[in-house]
Amino acid sequence: ELTKKLHLKSKHNTTMHLFNRFILLSLFAPSLLITSVRSFSTPSPSGECTIKVCHNKHCTKKGGGDMLLQTFRNLIPEADSSEESGVLYNSNVSVEKSGCLSQCDRGPNICTVNDKNEEKLYVGISDATTASAILEVVTGKDYPIALLLAATLINDSQQATKPSKKEQLLSSAIDAISKEENDATIQNSYAHAHALLLRADAFLEMTPPNIDGALFDARKSVKIAPRERKAWRVLACAEEAGGNYTLAIDALREVAKLDPSFSTKARKEIERLVSIAT
Repeated sequence: ELTKKLHLKSKHNTTMHLFNRFILLSLFAPSLLITSVRSFSTPSPSGECTIKVCHNKHCTKKGGGDMLLQTFRNLIPEADSSEESGVLYNSNVSVEKSGCLSQCDRGPNICTVNDKNEEKLYVGISDATTASAILEVVTGKDYPIALLLAATLINDSQQATKPSKKEQLLSSAIDAISKEENDATIQNSYAHAHALLLRADAFLEMTPPNIDGALFDARKSVKIAPRERKAWRVLACAEEAGGNYTLAIDALREVAKLDPSFSTKARKEIERLVSIAT
């Protein structure tokens, strides 16, 4: 099914205009509610858009919340971000958490806000293909097929329970991104950093753990997305597993810097590592 969707999207990307995107969105999201069809004829001229993702418990249970927020972030090229704010740097698109957007029975729901402060509500957003189509509609821009494939594989990996299956899916996501080696915006995308940090975590979950693999991925992840708290957290775990206690402490300090609420826990973990090292 994914192959068919990717084929359709790839076929249309070179000549697609706004009407084509309307058809694409209708095909991929039959349950989608759009508050104003006029949005298809008036995308944001600057490509600027804010995506507000509902984090109400009803939407979250259906695959919305953080999962959907991460999906949107994974679709946007060259988007280093702050996990807490959700803002995507080097991009005209920001993705933010939102309270209830109503239509709970038709969730997961999002609301888009363009540069004219016009809001549109979309419901039933449950996969990366639909999310990508929405981004194209509201910004008037095409989004890379490689990131759509990576976002889908990343989502699948988070549903997997075995570390080996997670690693397999995430390796496929990273391979899809790596094939676009000449496109710096894809290489520096949040999706790349996200897939790397998740694979590093999967490596650490294996029996025995693949410490070298975890270290390589986690270090590369923080280099791509230095504002991502989770990447530094995984790096701290990998450095500790490798016996690099000083580097693990440095990574924990970065986590606390990015997320002050973690400061107390970071201090306790640092004290534990210092005691082990000495």
